[in-house]
Amino acid sequence: MIIGTRSSKLALQQTDQVCKRLSTQGIEYELKVVRSLGDELPDRALYEMPDKGVFVKKLDLLLLERQIDIAVHSMKDIPLERDERLETAAVLPRDSPFDALVSPYRLADMPDGAVIGTSSVRRKYQMLNYTVQKGLKIEIRNIRGNVDTRLRKLERGDYDGVILAEAGLERLQLDVNYERLARDPFVPSPNQGIIAVVARRDSEESEILHRIDDPGTRIEAEVENEVLKVIGGGCALPVGVHASCSNAHIELAIYVGYSSKSYILNKTIIPREDYLRAAREFAIATIEQGKDGDAADSE
Repeated sequence: MIIGTRSSKLALQQTDQVCKRLSTQGIEYELKVVRSLGDELPDRALYEMPDKGVFVKKLDLLLLERQIDIAVHSMKDIPLERDERLETAAVLPRDSPFDALVSPYRLADMPDGAVIGTSSVRRKYQMLNYTVQKGLKIEIRNIRGNVDTRLRKLERGDYDGVILAEAGLERLQLDVNYERLARDPFVPSPNQGIIAVVARRDSEESEILHRIDDPGTRIEAEVENEVLKVIGGGCALPVGVHASCSNAHIELAIYVGYSSKSYILNKTIIPREDYLRAAREFAIATIEQGKDGDAADSE
């Protein structure tokens, strides 16, 4: 089996997790490492990219051309609209879905004028919503590059803090001081912390991947994607969605940012039965709340 992956340390570490699970199934494999469009434009913010799915399209093409058999991704990078010949055949047990603030300062002690680095519009709005509410004035600057690059920029003093996914820090086993940002108000990106494995639909490889699929994580991803379908999304729209699945129910939180000062953050509990319908109805209600002008003012 030929496994396609991006070339970053984080991508290779995620692929290693998939390889270990395939090994337990007696599957032999080899890696094909590629650079994506997102890797080739390291100084562009995500919302400035020429197309959606910049981190996955090259691997998708290799799958369709049968140059690789499966591809490993961070699931949050996979766009909702994809070639119907491909499917996310497996998701691994979810790592931390939360964001992390890497900084010498705690969030509550962040000084006025601090510069925070992120290329995510969602993270920018959430941080501004929070700090405006606390009466702080901070500056958000774009930052790109892999995790190591961003941390180097922090260390040399370009920023007072950078916001990263906690899952990435944990997977890379980096010895850095950071503060986990609470889900309320920092609702994470849909599918953050999930490693996804893509294959050609109904292929032999797809059947193999179904054996390592995690059911609980699959439900969380389906719920979060269903909400995103209703609200719309992508790198330019500040949307956070987080589902937490238990045996009895699913906790669901939705964040939609309308400006640096106004936003909606709604939370609910939905049943395991017919969970997609319940998630869709809650997302519709959230959007209607925004249309009615009921967004919270962080001032």
